[in-house]
Amino acid sequence: MKGVRSSQNGWGIRGFQGISLLDFPGRVASLVFLGGCNFSCPFCHNPSLVLSRRLSLGDEVPLNRVLEEVSKRRRLVTGMVVSGGEPTLQEDLLMELLERARALGLATKLDTNGSRPRVIERVLDGGLADVVALDLKTSPDRYPVATGGGEFAPVAESLEIIKEKAPHYILRTTLVPGLVDERDLEELAALAQGVPEYHLQPFSSRVTLDPQYESTNTYPPELMERMARVLEERGIRVIRLW
Repeated sequence: MKGVRSSQNGWGIRGFQGISLLDFPGRVASLVFLGGCNFSCPFCHNPSLVLSRRLSLGDEVPLNRVLEEVSKRRRLVTGMVVSGGEPTLQEDLLMELLERARALGLATKLDTNGSRPRVIERVLDGGLADVVALDLKTSPDRYPVATGGGEFAPVAESLEIIKEKAPHYILRTTLVPGLVDERDLEELAALAQGVPEYHLQPFSSRVTLDPQYESTNTYPPELMERMARVLEERGIRVIRLW
């Protein structure tokens, strides 16, 4: 029966948004959020999707229900975004979700932290993602601090796979005070050469994985502009999300 893998790893699908105008460039899309993450970024604004203790069976959304809801919106919705958490942790569910979205005639976008390059490669080799959005948390040497112990090496491998195989890709960085500064962006710019678009977004302190970050103020607009220019001066197209 289709959809039985939705409880894989005890996480499954943990959220659904029927219509978004912001998350899939050029398309009206539905958003699907898979639970669980292998990073513990202190500034994460989706702690309910990261912390296993916050996930209860009652929160899980059956795969078939998601697809039914998307089908109802097919006159308007032309894309599906699979996000998280980190969706590549649930490889089988991710693949089935993308395959069935394709069967509905939808374009697909994968949001990922890049920590599982082999899964990303499988998705792209299968032709299952039109767009991949890769989060770059900070410069490589500061990755363990920004991710709660994660390493940059697999992310770097994912970036090369995405550059080679993705029909279109986006890089994204959240401008978190204390974790991302102009020096970090200089290092990221060297890795991002050739990227079609680089999204910079302000840090939000409304809800964070580490409560200490809820008292952290976002960068002022003039400083974020200066940080955007670090990338632009190196030939990178920046999309400002503020």
